[in-house]
Amino acid sequence: MTRCRVRATALAGTALLTLTALAGCDSADHNSASPAKAIPPATTSPSPSRHYRLTTPDTILDGRYKKAPGDEDDKDIAGDQASRAMFLLGVTNGQRVSAAYTTDLRKNMSFTGIWGRVEDPERSVDMLFLSTATAAKKDKRLSTFTWSGRPQRLTPDGLDRDTVLKCQGTRFTLAGTDDKPTHIRTLCAWADHDTVGTASLADASFARYGRDIPLDRAAELTAGLRHDTRTAVSQ
Repeated sequence: MTRCRVRATALAGTALLTLTALAGCDSADHNSASPAKAIPPATTSPSPSRHYRLTTPDTILDGRYKKAPGDEDDKDIAGDQASRAMFLLGVTNGQRVSAAYTTDLRKNMSFTGIWGRVEDPERSVDMLFLSTATAAKKDKRLSTFTWSGRPQRLTPDGLDRDTVLKCQGTRFTLAGTDDKPTHIRTLCAWADHDTVGTASLADASFARYGRDIPLDRAAELTAGLRHDTRTAVSQ
């Protein structure tokens, strides 16, 4: 039986929403890839009078991803950091949530989000990728950090028209580790006028061959995450 430990650590600085999940698994890889969740189609943009918040349910994506115990709401992010990050992201009255999710097939996902009022969704997503790169260079917990390709805007089924979603591959090594393995993760970020969220995804069936998760698949999983964590606020 596969046993994975998932430890979510926030990258330092203003990249408040960016979580890098560091997975340690001690059994053989699994090559089967489970299908992405089918998301109800979005035919129209949400009503401007309806607002949404983010939650961290115990399971997401048809129950295939389960919340890892003890990983919700990192305590090492100071209030002034959170306020500064929300300002840079263009979020007012923001509140933060986070959780790490894992499956039995060596797939894991770290989720962090802010819900409030988002001024410019595309600017918020672009700022997330920019601040992630800046923070990673300063993070002493990482010995290397590089991007794979460039952020790609994707429109998986079910994504609302006012939502911007982009994904990009990352590679990094941890400081202070003896063998310094290279971790391969895909970072996706979305923003709409109520929520901003990131998903940092890893899948051993791709990483064992030095490959990134295909961006269209990562986008589908992130859209499913958004669907499962975003709930309407009672008026």
